[in-house]
Formats: sequence, structure tokens, C-alpha cells
Amino acid sequence: MPGELCRPDAIRRTLAERGFRFDKRKGQNFLTAPWVPERMAALFDKGQAVLEIGPGFGALTAALAETCGQVIAVEKDRRLIPILRQNLSAYGNVTLIEGDALRLDLPSLMPEGFSGAVCANLPYAITTPLLARLLEDGTDGRAGASPLVVMVQREVARRLAAKPATPEYGAVTVFTALHARCAVLFDVGPECFLPRPAVTSSVIRLDRIAPGPFVPGALRLVKAAFAQRRKTLANALSAGLAVSREAAAACLAKAGIDPAARGETLSSEDFLALARAFTESI
Repeated sequence: MPGELCRPDAIRRTLAERGFRFDKRKGQNFLTAPWVPERMAALFDKGQAVLEIGPGFGALTAALAETCGQVIAVEKDRRLIPILRQNLSAYGNVTLIEGDALRLDLPSLMPEGFSGAVCANLPYAITTPLLARLLEDGTDGRAGASPLVVMVQREVARRLAAKPATPEYGAVTVFTALHARCAVLFDVGPECFLPRPAVTSSVIRLDRIAPGPFVPGALRLVKAAFAQRRKTLANALSAGLAVSREAAAACLAKAGIDPAARGETLSSEDFLALARAFTESI
């Protein structure tokens, strides 16, 4: 069934029958390569419940339904709901919900005992805010919960998994590292979609880590450090946190960090150590 939902001729025929036109603002690109949804669905355990965001034409939803115990699929475009009902009518373990994943109370939609599994082909325009929400409070938030498996633009994937002191490294990298371990799994070329996007996509896996007590403070430090990337950390933190340069430098030294360093050279562990130093000193 997932393979049938990836056939370009079947997609075009169904959309024409329904009078559906792609909306570029929504970043709609439907999968035409069966191996992609099959490979993504295989990352989840049999029998578990999975939250899918943006099912589109339903190929990934069908693959998840054949692998997992229950699929809760949230689709914002109401025009796609009847198409999805038609395409997924053979699956009794799929629940379709019309709504905006950025605004819905996602935990309330999930069954009791939900392990936090999320799978999505994310529209590029909402990748960062939606990932931030899923990582900060998401649908579970416990370390050891099931993974988030999402498809994003390749450049975004590289930023999320970047190493310190590299061109791709930035605030979003550290934010992600403070909440989860990120791995880039495989790329998906433009030829795997209808219509063809202008960019290559990547599938990434995010495994949540236990939220420590200093994460909120570290996030404030990250924001201050990267707001003025050209400044030394002592100067950037002084300006961003409204403390004296001397106090900022002292906290940096206490955390074992050179006050003359810049934010892009610090790892997530460095920011946590710095947050601890600020908490104890200021």
C-alpha cells in the first residue's frame, strides 16, 4: 500500500479528481520513492504509537501503520483530509486530526502510555519552531523516550548536527544538543518528490536526553552568546545578560572557559558548565 501511494500517476489522478492544487506556501511535496517511508517507518518498534505531523498524501502514514500499533496523524491542510481518509481507509489503526501542530495540545491527543515517538516530513518553513516545541515539551520529554525521526532540508540537518567551530555551528545546534542527540541518517534527493523541490532533504534522528537543572540557564547564555557572535564571550554575555564584563569574565574562568573565546567554539557541555557557574556566582 505505501508503494501505491508513492506512484506519481496515482498521486496526479487523485489530486485531479479532488481538484487539489499544491500550495507553495505550505511547502507541500509528496513522496514518490517507496524506500523513503519504508526506511523511516523501520526506525520504530512494532506495536508502539507514533505521532506523525504533516502526512500529506499518506505514504509515510501507511508505512507507519504497517509497522506500528497506532498512528496519530496531524494535518493542517483541510483539503487533504478527505484524500487521506480515502488513501488510508484500509488501516484501522490510523487517527487523522485536522489542525496546526504548532498550536494543538499534542500530549492531549496521544494515548495513555505514549512513549514520545514522532515521525514527520516537516515543511521547511516551520522546521525550527516545531522542532523546538517537540524538544522542549513535545509529547513526553523523558530521557529514553522513543525517537523523533524527521525529514528536513539538508542544510538544516547539517546545522543541527554540526560540531563546534565549524561554519554550520550556531545557536540552533546548541539548543538541539541540550535536549537530544542528533544523527543524520540519509539524504533524500529532489527526484523523490512530487513536485520536485529545489533542495535535497535529509532524514535525522533525535534521541532525547535527560533535562538537567542548568538547561534553562544554558539556553539564556546561548541566546546571549550568539546574538553578538563577533564579540568575545565576556563582552557578549555582559551585554546580553546585563552584568558587568568583570562578572561575566569571572564566571567564564570559573567554568574553565577563556573569556576571550567566542560562542561558536563552545560545546553544549561548556554552556551547561557556564550556566552552573553563573547560577553559583550571580
